[in-house]
Amino acid sequence: MSGDDDAPTRSVLRRLWWLWVPVGILSLGVLGYASTRSTLLDVDRIEVEGAGIRVTERTVREVAAIEVGQALLDLDLDAIDGRLTALPWVAEATVRREWSGTVYLRILERTAAVVAVDPVGAQVLLDAVGAVLETVDPASASDPDLPHIRVDGFGPPGSHVSGVGPLLRAAEAVPPDLGAWIVALVPTGDGIRAELVGGAVAEFGISDDYREQVRALATVLTKVVLTCLREVDVSIPDNPVVRRGAC
Repeated sequence: MSGDDDAPTRSVLRRLWWLWVPVGILSLGVLGYASTRSTLLDVDRIEVEGAGIRVTERTVREVAAIEVGQALLDLDLDAIDGRLTALPWVAEATVRREWSGTVYLRILERTAAVVAVDPVGAQVLLDAVGAVLETVDPASASDPDLPHIRVDGFGPPGSHVSGVGPLLRAAEAVPPDLGAWIVALVPTGDGIRAELVGGAVAEFGISDDYREQVRALATVLTKVVLTCLREVDVSIPDNPVVRRGAC
């Protein structure tokens, strides 16, 4: 067979080659997509970390809304994270998937720092950054170790109370033994005031760290006669001032 006779054959083969290239690419794409819908790339196991009393493992699983057998590529990790962090008691959430088939859900629970009381007596738990965790029934006994602070108002669980930084700092500085003396911490034009058992008050003033004021108040309460006590000014911790009134 001559070279001229081979020319039509080579031309046909070239046309077939360019025909099969897109067909092969399409086939690979179909196979790749099919593999993502197969049991090779689906959710086999869901692991939950960090769940506790306030946010249970069951709650985390229900809010995440991930089903065993669901395609891993169908998971919207950002949406799952958003649903978990929308829970009032959840400070942070991490959602991670492994192509082996495991999805990890990790949460960090918030910790109640204070009981906030509004002007009509309604109460909520706040964490250390002012996040509203849940409402509190004023008729029920709250955690005796949690300081009470007075605020103008608050929103529903999941919201934040603004402008309470100084109150939260003062509350953080109060140890449980001194906390038994304090009815509530309140804001004033001159800083923070502690309403004490028996009707007296303690003026903390303005500070970025109230530990010195708290120590000064504890010293005064343990060393002075409390009869007719009306005010203890510890805004200058090294020079506390005690004022008395009529008994």
